[in-house]
Amino acid sequence: MIRTVGFFREQASSWGIEREHSIHDLVRATGEADEEAVVQYLVSGADIFSEMGAELDILSTDAFPIAGGASLKTDGTWVWRLDLPHYVATYHVALPEDFLQTIRSRAYVVPQLDDEALFAVLEEVTGMDYRQIHSPNRRACECASRS
Repeated sequence: MIRTVGFFREQASSWGIEREHSIHDLVRATGEADEEAVVQYLVSGADIFSEMGAELDILSTDAFPIAGGASLKTDGTWVWRLDLPHYVATYHVALPEDFLQTIRSRAYVVPQLDDEALFAVLEEVTGMDYRQIHSPNRRACECASRS
């Protein structure tokens, strides 16, 4: 079962992913001792869905734009938004302890995932099977049918 992290009430709802926490409740004065390594892990997650546009920093009165902030990343066990590393690095947003344990147990290295694993994660999170949409055979068939 895929777990989600970093989807906050203050953000627009996406994919029907539950947004159980307010980001305001998770902001801290200082971060974890290994916060830099945790942020790098988040940045290094595998991209599974890219969103165009920019998201506003929901904690900044300057409304700092974060390009592609609603895009999705994964490590095969957890899924988070692309803007989560920004909130952890800038505001020391607390992450669930079981997520931190996963990151630390992997020595801060996101595992390599093949395409099938990435599609499976995306399907579980969004409820849509993107294999059919992005199938190379489908594209070949569409091109052949136009001839």
